[in-house]
Amino acid sequence: MANNYGISEQQLNLIKVQTARRAEMRREFLKQRTNPFKHASEAGYVFDPAVQKYISMKVTRFDHFKPNRSNSLFGITAIIIPMCAYAYWIVTDRNAKEQKIRNGELRYRDRLFKLA
Repeated sequence: MANNYGISEQQLNLIKVQTARRAEMRREFLKQRTNPFKHASEAGYVFDPAVQKYISMKVTRFDHFKPNRSNSLFGITAIIIPMCAYAYWIVTDRNAKEQKIRNGELRYRDRLFKLA
């Protein structure tokens, strides 16, 4: 048994088949891409339906968006709550620091920002 890089023989054969298929598809693409007569009507680009579907999906994703409960909960938990919590933390920290400065508990030389 040869060195199979720590994977089974079946997985190694699958990887080899995928690599061969990828190389064949690359050769076919380069063959079509470098043919000056094949795609002259398409400005020299090879039309790939999968890429076209992907680009169309990216452009029209907001046209097909349907708000529902899970979308709303995600937006609230991922955007609204962290922003409000961060703002609350900043305001309370600034107020506490301001109170210490006004009461004289924080000396001028101990301040991080001397002009504040």
